Parts: sequence; structure tokens; C-alpha cells
Amino acid sequence: MNDNDMQNFTDAANIIKEAIVRSRYQAAKLVNKELLGLYYAVGKYVSENSRNRVWGQGAIKQLSESLQQGLPGLRGFSEVSIKRMRLFYEG
Repeated sequence: MNDNDMQNFTDAANIIKEAIVRSRYQAAKLVNKELLGLYYAVGKYVSENSRNRVWGQGAIKQLSESLQQGLPGLRGFSEVSIKRMRLFYEG
């Protein structure tokens, strides 16, 4: 392999690395955008039902437990997290 071939491979590797980094960054941005939308929607739903006295005391805890039972391994939907989502919506 001559020096020119080696430089072509180095350039190709750098171009591909940059594409991978850009793609990962874009994917992370999209995931974060979707999660924020989900948290806002959950917060709105919880706010509308808990603040308007549709749900009684302990409803958020029960909701959290039900979600975690229905989706084993689910993270981010503890009672405290759901209350934070409500606060996020209420802003």
C-alpha cells in the first residue's frame, strides 16, 4: 500500500467517523424531543385529573405502581417523577 492509498483510507475513516458522530447527535436530539413531549403530555393528563379532583389522594402512587407492573423494567415513572412531570406541565 502506498502513501496515497493510506491517505485515502485515513480520509475515508475521518468522513465516516464524522457522519457517525453527527448521526448519534441527531438521534439523541430526537429522543430528547420525544421524551420531553411525553413528559409534558403525561404531566398534562395527571394535572387535569389530579388537580380537578377527578382522582383521589394516592392516585399518582397507584398510577406509578400500575405502570411499573404493566411495563416491567420501566424507569422514570416513579411517583416522584410523575409529580415532576405534572409540575413541568403546570410550569
